[in-house]
Formats: sequence, C-alpha cells, structure tokens
Amino acid sequence: MYSNRLFRITPFIMLYSFAHLAVDVACAFLLLGVLELNNYLIESLLLYNAFAFVLQTPVGFIIDKALNPKLAAILGLVCVAVSFLFWNNIFVALMIAGVGNALFHVGGGSLVLSLKNKKATFSGIFVAPGGIGLALGGFLAVAQMHINLLLFPLALMVLAFSLYFVETQEFNSEKEKEIILDYRLLIVVLVLIPIVVRSMIGLSIEFPWKENQSLLFLLVTAIALGKAFGGILADRYGLMKIGVGGLVVSAPLLAFFASIPVLGILGAMILNFTMPVTLMAIWNVMPRYKGLSFGLTTVALFIGALPPIMGKDLWLNNNWVVFLLILSASAVLWAAFHFTGKNKFLKT
Repeated sequence: MYSNRLFRITPFIMLYSFAHLAVDVACAFLLLGVLELNNYLIESLLLYNAFAFVLQTPVGFIIDKALNPKLAAILGLVCVAVSFLFWNNIFVALMIAGVGNALFHVGGGSLVLSLKNKKATFSGIFVAPGGIGLALGGFLAVAQMHINLLLFPLALMVLAFSLYFVETQEFNSEKEKEIILDYRLLIVVLVLIPIVVRSMIGLSIEFPWKENQSLLFLLVTAIALGKAFGGILADRYGLMKIGVGGLVVSAPLLAFFASIPVLGILGAMILNFTMPVTLMAIWNVMPRYKGLSFGLTTVALFIGALPPIMGKDLWLNNNWVVFLLILSASAVLWAAFHFTGKNKFLKT
C-alpha cells in the first residue's frame, strides 16, 4: 500500500524539487550575471529578498483561502522566466523575479505539506536544492563561459508546462480539524526565532577555507543534505529531538571549529536539520494554513539575512557570541515544543 503511494509521490516530489533548483539558479544568475547592479547592490538585494521572502506570507494566506497552489507554482515559474525580458530595468526585473520566487515556493511548499505521510521528509527534500541552486547560479554568473540568456526562460517554461501535467493530488485531502491552543501565537513566534538565528549564522559565519572550490562544493552539498536528512530524521525520531538536538550539536562545531573543514561542514549540515523541523512545528499549530506556515518561515529568513546584507554583522565574529546564540535558539525551540504539550506535535 505504502509502496504504491510512494510510487505516485516520487515523480511529483522530484519534479518540484528540480524546479526549485531551477528557480534559484535562474534568480541568482539574474542578480549576479545579467543585471548591472553596480551602486545599487544593497538596495537590489533588499528589494529582491523582500519580494521573494516577505511576500510569501501574504501569498501563502491567499493560497490557503483561494488560489490553487499548483497554479501558483506554475505562475511562479512563468514570472521568473518573464523577468529576464526586463534585463535593462533592474528594479522591474527584481520585482517580477521576486514575485515569481514567492509564488513558486509557497505553491510547491503547500502541495508538499498536503502529502499524507512523511511530511518532514518531503518538505526537506523539496527545500534542499535551493542552496545548491543559488550557489550554481552564482558560479555561472562569474564563470568565463558564454550562456545564452534564453536558456533560463525556456527551461523555466518547459518546467511550468511539466508541472501542469504531473499528478499533484492532495493526499491529505480529508478535512482537517483546527486545533485550539491558547499559546498558538506564542508558539509561532518562538519557532520563528531559531529560523532567524539560522539565517543570520549561515550568512555571517566565516569559513576561511571557502576559497577552495572543492570544499565550497562540499559545504553547499552538506547544507542541502542537512535539510533533507533533517526531515527524514524528524519523521523517525520526532521534531523536538532533531530540532533542538541539531542546534545543540552544531553550536560548538560552528562556533569553535569552523576553521577545520570537516567539522565546519558537519556543523553547517547539522544546523540545517532545523529547516523542516521548524516548518512542521509551525504547520502543526495551524494545520489549515499550509501556505501561511511556509510563508512565515521565509519572513524569518529575511529578518535573519538583514544584518549580513547591510553589513551589520561584525558582532557575530566572536566565537562565544555564535555559540551562545545557537544555544539560545535551541532553548527557545525547546520552549516552543514545551508549550505545545507532550502530544502529537512532538512527532509528525
């Protein structure tokens, strides 16, 4: 029975994961290899990230109430493709690409959260290619090779066409009961705090060996694997053990041993165990709002990215600050699970 269901889910999750990779490759290449940001670098990054991340919350709410998530994902791919047509207008291109990014991520994320089993596993697999896509897009942007700009719009349109035909039925289509919790808002806020910390640490921490292309590739791959394995382990051992435990274990590795490649890479991978855990923790509190749950996590990512983008992260150069910050995030996440009570919220 389960094997049949898995056979039906596999084409869906693989296609949407690859589309996620393609979207982030295209957006990174657009920002770094097509648009001439010049003196508008910080403003451009802020504008794009505001549309790509903050916009996911209202888009997610609209998807929950009225917009078909599959249609949202397809429109997202189309928007990113269209953004390349405005290569000579920086801000228009960034806004269209940002809107497309938001539509695709929340649309695809909502469909993944509709799966009946292994939600954390499939959420981790869906999100994992994002970092690889950004790194690959950045590499292509600076690589000394000729790339036809039509390649990205055409590839995205082919993917949009493919998404239309792949089966994306909601395996969890039965009517869900809204869960009444007095501490719901508090729980959501508490869960968002570790996401902010993860984003800030991930963009600020110094890995002195990153100039080595092979080690950089291993780091990006490990981060992606961390998100995927985090979901798999959370489904097996529970959200709290993997989320809180992952933060505790990664704290000393990233704070004191980041200069050692194998330990720094391991710490980055384990830190990213929290990605599917925090997503599931928020969704478990408000199960009727898949899109909104997904969107709230990206707002937290944007907030965490603000200090590094604006160059206000020098205070994170202290090893003890990094260590205590990650440990504090683990305590906050533990508190969030504590307020949910010892029930099904601790396991998916």
